[in-house]
Amino acid sequence: MQRYEQLDSLRGLAALAVMIGHFLMVFTPIVQNTSGLGILDYPLNLLKYTPLHAVWGGHEAVIMFFLLSGFVLSLPFFSNRQQTYTKYVIKRICRIYIPFLVALIIAIVMREAVYVSKLTDLTSYYNNLWVIPPDAASIIHHLLFVGNYNSTRYDPILWTLVHEMRISLLFPFIMFVIVKGGWKIGLPLALGLSYGSEILLDHFETRFMTNFVVSLHYAAFFIVGALLAKYQNELKTVFSRLNGWWAMVMLVLALCFYSFKWIGYGEDFHDRFMPHWGDWMTAIGASIFIVAAVSSVRLARQLQRKPLLFLGKISYSLYLYHMIVLLSLVHLLNGALDTPYIVMIAFIASFAAGTLSYYFVELPSIRLGKRLTGWGKKPAGVSGSRGEGVSSSM
Repeated sequence: MQRYEQLDSLRGLAALAVMIGHFLMVFTPIVQNTSGLGILDYPLNLLKYTPLHAVWGGHEAVIMFFLLSGFVLSLPFFSNRQQTYTKYVIKRICRIYIPFLVALIIAIVMREAVYVSKLTDLTSYYNNLWVIPPDAASIIHHLLFVGNYNSTRYDPILWTLVHEMRISLLFPFIMFVIVKGGWKIGLPLALGLSYGSEILLDHFETRFMTNFVVSLHYAAFFIVGALLAKYQNELKTVFSRLNGWWAMVMLVLALCFYSFKWIGYGEDFHDRFMPHWGDWMTAIGASIFIVAAVSSVRLARQLQRKPLLFLGKISYSLYLYHMIVLLSLVHLLNGALDTPYIVMIAFIASFAAGTLSYYFVELPSIRLGKRLTGWGKKPAGVSGSRGEGVSSSM
């Protein structure tokens, strides 16, 4: 089975965008709604309300994560190399849940070790994190992924892993439909899940992002990722027919779709797409990026540079730990150092934490999954990352 290192790099870049976004959100000018000001009057809007928002677009990166997971997890089904459901579940638990569990424990320990009092000099988002102490009910919710609970109490990024794990457990059953029915069944199913969840959200409690209805919406993007994998040869043929200029135009359009939620922010035409259909605009852009990455030799070569490949390797750990590192240092150093210096230190420390977690938590978890399923030898062309050939968690 073909290995897609360039998709590892895409996931790494998406994880980096999430981290940059969270670190920038420490500063009030970033989180203020300044869409009513022109770029000349307020130059920071160039970063906030244009396609450049992709550099720190966290939610956009989450859609990319789900598409990549669907793409990668579907590959064995299309090559008739799928495992038994039991082995599949064991590997997903080892790959996603064990690193998640370790990060959760560390987050709780760090909160208890460094928290003194509520912050008051940062943005409201950060001032209200880690305020509520741990309790048994909340920890049980986090451990079981059950219920509509506050997943931001210990590590604010954990809500995406709740959906990742839920959808992953159901994914083999979804793939049975995709393999048999292709896009004629898969695309209507994806749209139906997304639209159906939007209707259900009007009638159910949606206080937190961990509710099961939202999982239906995000499952749609796993399906789209699987369809991209199924029809990748046809999509490669289409993309390869574009000359250099048209390929560039396509990537620019992809960037505009990907950042759609921030282009025309607050305008009537824009608000009609929010929130669910804005995710679909992002998914269109992310899908084009994925197709380009597997189709363009030139782009793939750039994405396979060693620094980007390393970023892809540690992307899951970087995603898990960057907020734990930032919150710990903000509480530990608040008043001793100016906030910009704390953020810079946290940025560097996050890479250190991500690297340590990759080598001492992720890789042992992967090996454990292989031992438990009796998969001692690594098949040719298959990566030792989160899926078959490319990372597939987050």
